[in-house]
Amino acid sequence: MGDNDGVRALLRRKTVRIGAVLLVLSLAIALTVIARNAMRYRQAVALDEAGDAQGAYEIFHSLGGYSDAAQRAQALVDVDPALPYRRASKGDTIEFGSCEQDGDTSNGAEPIRWIVLDEIDGQLLLLSADVLEARQYHHVPFEDITWEHSDLRAWMNGEFYEAAFNPVQRGLIETVHNENADQSITGASGGAPTDDRVFALSETESVIYFNTPAARSDIGAAPVTEHAADGPLSVSEDGTADWWLRSPGTYGFATQFVDASGTPSLSGANVDLQYGVRPALWIDVAGTGEGTR
Repeated sequence: MGDNDGVRALLRRKTVRIGAVLLVLSLAIALTVIARNAMRYRQAVALDEAGDAQGAYEIFHSLGGYSDAAQRAQALVDVDPALPYRRASKGDTIEFGSCEQDGDTSNGAEPIRWIVLDEIDGQLLLLSADVLEARQYHHVPFEDITWEHSDLRAWMNGEFYEAAFNPVQRGLIETVHNENADQSITGASGGAPTDDRVFALSETESVIYFNTPAARSDIGAAPVTEHAADGPLSVSEDGTADWWLRSPGTYGFATQFVDASGTPSLSGANVDLQYGVRPALWIDVAGTGEGTR
């Protein structure tokens, strides 16, 4: 009996020692993190005072809830709205604007995720990472229609543009001059050139950006938001769906799309079908926006 008591007492002492060691280690780690954050905060303040807004923003943003870092990061963005995106490069995913995505309107709109498809002279070509909506390209079946007069273009540059972006964000979005080429095989008319702030990708752009199996799988195939899936949209077992391009299909009443696996379809589908929508746009991260490409 005495031997058992001795063993238990020894175990208790060992447990206390281990607990004390773990407590000391936890305190040491916490103090190290606090000291590191304080040092980085002072570094960000110094960068801000030296005029390096980009460097200061990146540190303040990374500090999150430390001190007033979040407020100081936002103050820098208020002066230069392009700060969060200026270091973005091709292949990155960023958040810009917001819209309903999770199917629960009571909790407000969710940030829109965008894939950076390209970067040219301080301007970023963005494609929504997710299928955000299910919509017809145009509501009239078997009617020859081009991007210029389509319902989808009107919605993207009207309701979606106004609702998804605040005035500051709209100031970064470029107006793009789209040539809208004819279908590459049958020559079905692509229609007149258009000036767009938001647009669907073209046949040419799909060839450029989805030109490998990896690109078609990683970028061309896109997850469908719960909001978009709550309707007539056909969603694959992988949670992806067909989504519209803006270029004509084989006939004037058909429009090209990218299928659920990420492969573009040149023949297209009837314009009155409900397919997914992945808006695209250019933002100016070098200047003040509101330019024209």
